[in-house]
Amino acid sequence: MKILTNTLCGTVAILALAVNSGYVYAAAAGQIQFVAGSAQLTSESGKTHQLRKGDAVNEGDTLTTAPAAAVQVRMQDGGVVAMRPDSKVKVDSFKFNGKEDGSERNVFTLVKGGFRAITGLIGRTNKQNYRVVTPTATIGIRGTDHEIFVVAPGSQLAPAGTYNKVNKGETSLSNGQGEIAILPNQMGFAAPGQAPQLQPLNLNVFTVPPAPQAGGSQGEKMRDTAVVDGAVQGQGYAPGFMLPPVVTFTRTPIAATYPCITGFNVNGQPIPGICTATF
Repeated sequence: MKILTNTLCGTVAILALAVNSGYVYAAAAGQIQFVAGSAQLTSESGKTHQLRKGDAVNEGDTLTTAPAAAVQVRMQDGGVVAMRPDSKVKVDSFKFNGKEDGSERNVFTLVKGGFRAITGLIGRTNKQNYRVVTPTATIGIRGTDHEIFVVAPGSQLAPAGTYNKVNKGETSLSNGQGEIAILPNQMGFAAPGQAPQLQPLNLNVFTVPPAPQAGGSQGEKMRDTAVVDGAVQGQGYAPGFMLPPVVTFTRTPIAATYPCITGFNVNGQPIPGICTATF
């Protein structure tokens, strides 16, 4: 009996240590901040339920929105993912212990549809630790606000492939045929079996022209030009890109207050707090 009691006490102590050290906190990739219409979450084990505000999103989960639905997810590293209608995104990998130490990782697979992503701490220092995989390309980031959309074969919307528009920062778009850099106000396109290329903004995919942005995020220098197949493309332009004579549009900032880890005490335990971010 004494041995059993000691074993149970030891187990409880281990669980308490896991909670206090932040491992349980790190298990959740994010939290649902907004749901409009019908959207579902399918866990890695195959269980499916309707999404509600406040639901946790974990590594291995797949989020699906109906044709008239939208979802916004606040990631634990401070990033934001805003899913478009009729979209499907899987959180392949998410590792974050509250700081950038090289172990952090965020990998999404965009199966169909699209989303806008404003990256958080993951990928800010270690760029290779954040990426988005689609059926025709892989997207890397550099301190970025960008939008991705996958057009399926046979769609009347636009030619099939992956479309990536950058609002701020920089992305890379690559597949087995090549890689390009995409700067603010540019759109990249990767068709099945073809090298990625810069194209004029497709208004059937992205409904408004990109807002004028200064290149790069705070404290980070960004390139003003990208070299594609030896040709220098100016920031804000792709081959053949022309804005209409009069363009009026407003990009609404994403703002939120959310629980976060503000630091660690002398025992290595996370210190909870409230963070506010405007994007």
